[in-house]
Amino acid sequence: MKNLFKNIKKYPLIIFFGIVLYVVSIADWFSPQYEFSDLENRYLSTFPKFSVKALFNNEYTPLVEDFTEDHFIKRNSWISLKSISETILGKGENNGIVYGEDGYQFTKVLNADYTQRMKNIAAIVQFMENNPDVNINILLAPTAPSVMTDKVKPGSPVNNAEGVITQLNEAVGKENVVDVRDTLKAHCDEYIYYRTDHHWTTLGAYYAYADYMTAIGRVPQPLDSFEFEYVEDFLGTHYSKSKNFNVEADTMSYIRNDSQIDILGEVNSIYDYEKLETRDKYAMFLRGNNSFSSIKGSGEGKILVIKDSYANCFIPFLTGDFEQIDIIDLRFYKQSVKQLIGQEGYDEVLILYNSETIDTDIYVPVLNLFN
Repeated sequence: MKNLFKNIKKYPLIIFFGIVLYVVSIADWFSPQYEFSDLENRYLSTFPKFSVKALFNNEYTPLVEDFTEDHFIKRNSWISLKSISETILGKGENNGIVYGEDGYQFTKVLNADYTQRMKNIAAIVQFMENNPDVNINILLAPTAPSVMTDKVKPGSPVNNAEGVITQLNEAVGKENVVDVRDTLKAHCDEYIYYRTDHHWTTLGAYYAYADYMTAIGRVPQPLDSFEFEYVEDFLGTHYSKSKNFNVEADTMSYIRNDSQIDILGEVNSIYDYEKLETRDKYAMFLRGNNSFSSIKGSGEGKILVIKDSYANCFIPFLTGDFEQIDIIDLRFYKQSVKQLIGQEGYDEVLILYNSETIDTDIYVPVLNLFN
């Protein structure tokens, strides 16, 4: 035993790190666990229920790793420290976010699996076949790397919308796809995408709105007919992940709009202005993401928008063109979309997703459920 202690003393660093790991492990075990991360605007992993089958199928251990990563003690501080150290070392990414030119940040996409993309495209095709008498259009919004190409550093592993839009054109027909790539590229020198967030700006959404209205045979309202409001110090979803210490905050924009939104019988302004005082300022649009909501507009006809969050700053432009704008988020909607269309008799149906979401969203097939 005496010799053992003598040998241990020869390796003080091993002793030190062993003590640190032991203390951190104990502290991590007793640290608070949160369901939702305000900083990252997402729900955190929960501890998985054990099963022998999941263990032997190598499904259980990855879930435990996800839980450990999401609840590691002082996680946000470690992410910030990692960001600083990797910037000093000259690395161009952190925590799944790739750094571009002029402060732009992009989602890292590496070895993409297109299985879900094909399922989602097939679901859209089936949805159109199930509703042959309805005017259905798909607007797949390209994310920033596909438009702001001069902001992407060579060799960066980022999303490219070209492939998925081409596949969508082939599957459903070009006449049903509102392709806004050329329009957005023509305005790429303007502030049409946020630097620290994955969304387009309200100005970028306007150009897509104008293309959509033209595609369905209507005249879009001119840009100068809208009054824009601006909110400083917006740090979006990409910043939440990268925690880049020398980031330049964005200026978020929205158009003045007095319309009311009905969310499950509760009627309020389409904007939740209280969100402007929080970190997740983008949640002000349409009061966040809801299963089903409805807006009374001042135009003519009815439209159903089936969407992800890219549509949230797009939809306010429609209130002057349609009498009724109904909105579905398939992540939360658990009823038949086909039956809703039959009941309401919509003049137009718009499916609006961004080119990253369509590759990963597992809820698009809900389009054809509950019938």
